[in-house]
Amino acid sequence: MPFSRSITSQDSLFELRINGENNIYRIFYFHFTGKKFVLLHAFIQKTQKTPDKEIKIAVTRLKDYKNQQPQEKR
Repeated sequence: MPFSRSITSQDSLFELRINGENNIYRIFYFHFTGKKFVLLHAFIQKTQKTPDKEIKIAVTRLKDYKNQQPQEKR
């Protein structure tokens, strides 16, 4: 069963963890207006700690997405 948790306090970024048969998958996402969830970045987890590089990719994409939206939706 997938498990979700907040990954940072910045911009409501969340991590969805999925345990596969041979791998652990991570998907970073955030909740946008209404019932919309935006998937930002996915990767296969190879270590216990989530690499900072992967978090930075998700944070950058989150900021890019929000900057492309009209001001009233931010």
